Amino acid sequence: MIQDLRRDFSLSAATAGVIALLATYTGSVLVVVEAANAGQLSQGLLSTWIFAVSFGGGVSGLWLSLRYKVPVIGAWSTPSVVLLIFALTQYSFSEAVACYLLLSILVTLLAYTGWLAKLISILPQSLLSAMIAGVLLSFCTQIFQSLQSVPNIILPVVIGYVIFRRFVPRYAVALALLTGLAFAFPEFSFNGTYAGFNLVSPVMTTPIFSGEALVGLGVPLFLLALTQHATGLHILRNEGFDVSAKQVVGVCGLVSVPLSLFGSSGVNPAAIIGAICAGSECHEDPSKRYISGVVCGIGYIFIGLFGASIITLFAQLPGQLITSLAGLALFGTLISSLTSSLEEQNTREAAMITFVVTASGMSFFNLGSALWGLLFGILFSMAMSRRESTVGQT
Repeated sequence: MIQDLRRDFSLSAATAGVIALLATYTGSVLVVVEAANAGQLSQGLLSTWIFAVSFGGGVSGLWLSLRYKVPVIGAWSTPSVVLLIFALTQYSFSEAVACYLLLSILVTLLAYTGWLAKLISILPQSLLSAMIAGVLLSFCTQIFQSLQSVPNIILPVVIGYVIFRRFVPRYAVALALLTGLAFAFPEFSFNGTYAGFNLVSPVMTTPIFSGEALVGLGVPLFLLALTQHATGLHILRNEGFDVSAKQVVGVCGLVSVPLSLFGSSGVNPAAIIGAICAGSECHEDPSKRYISGVVCGIGYIFIGLFGASIITLFAQLPGQLITSLAGLALFGTLISSLTSSLEEQNTREAAMITFVVTASGMSFFNLGSALWGLLFGILFSMAMSRRESTVGQT
C-alpha cells in the first residue's frame, strides 16, 4: 500500500484534497457552530459534534479511497445540519441524536440489503446531473462575487489560473492557491487570543425517542440523506468510477452508527466537495485521483481529534479565497453535469426545471433548493409522461 501511495502521489491530487478540506472547514463546519449556538449547546458538546462529523468523514473517506482507489470524500450533510438550526428550537439535542441513530441504522440496512440502490435508481440520472449543475452554478458564480468584494486577492488568482491553465494545466489550481495565499498573507488577522490545540474529550449524548421528533425531524433527514447519497454516488459515476451503494454507503453507514451518539448527522460521499477531487482538475489519470481522498481523509481525522479548538485557525483564512479556488476547480464538473443533464431529449425540460429551481436557492419547510429542484423535476417529468400517454391513447 505504501508503494502504491508513493507511485501514485501527485501535487495536483494532494492539492485537490487540501482545497476540499479547506472548503469544508471555512464553510460548512461553521454551520455546525451556528446550529450548536441555536441549540445552546455547551463548548464540550460542540467540540464533540465537530469530532464526530470530522472523524467519521475522515475514516470512511480514507478507507474507501485506499480500498477501492476511488477519490471518496466522506462528509456530513450540510442541509441536515442547517435543518437543525431551526429544529433545535423545537426539539432537544437528545431527540436529534435519536433521529441520527435510527437514520444511520436504516441507511446501513438499506445499503447492505440492496434496497438503497433500488431507491436511488428510481431517481432519473439526468435530473440528478441537473441538480448538481444547479448547485455548482451558484458555487462557481461566487468567484466573481468575491472578485467584486476583494479584487486585490481574487484577481491575481483568476489571472494566475488562466496562465497556469494554459502552460501547466495539471498544477493550475495548486499554483493559483499559492498565488492567492501570497496576496492574502498581509491581510491574515491572527490574534493573540488563540490558546492552541486541545485534544477533544468526546461526550456521549443519550438518545431520547419521541414520535414528534421522528416525524418532524426524522422524515426530512431521511429524504435529505437519500438525496445526498444519490448525488455523491452520481458525481463519482459521472467521472467514470465504478462504485456501488453497498460499497460506499454501507461503509459510511457503519461508521455513522456509533458516531451518531456523539452528534454525527451521518456520513455520506460528498457531492460538491467530492467533485473537486473526482474531476480532471485533480489529475488527468483517474486511477491516481484517490490520493486526494487520502489527503483529505487524513486532514479530517486530524481536525476531528482537536475538535472546535482548530476552528479559530480556519476562521483566519479569507473565505473568498477558498470559495474562488473551489469554484475554479469545479468548472469542469459543471460542464460535464450540464452536458449529461441535457443528453436525453425527452427529459430536457424537466432537467432545466430542476437546474433552475436548484440554482434559485429557494427554501421551504427548512428543505433546501437541491431537494426541491429534484422534486419539481420529477413531478414535471411524471406529468409530461402521463400527458403523452393520454395523447397516445386518443
